[in-house]
Amino acid sequence: MDQALLDEAVGELRALVALDGGDVELVSADAGTVALRLILEGAECRECVMPKEFLEQIALDMVSTRLGEVSTVTIEDPRL
Repeated sequence: MDQALLDEAVGELRALVALDGGDVELVSADAGTVALRLILEGAECRECVMPKEFLEQIALDMVSTRLGEVSTVTIEDPRL
């Protein structure tokens, strides 16, 4: 898996989540699966950050566009 392309996709998602005061970090990436963690410590409105299901789909689109071998993105969401 191309780390630079993965970092680019995660950076794009981070910028999107940052608009609502949150952040995302890469937990792991292997054999078609990317795991991320949603960080909401700086978010003034935790509920304003997109729901997990939407974030996972957006992240999958961002990652799979760059890395076609990725078929699954999971996000640990502290709100759940």
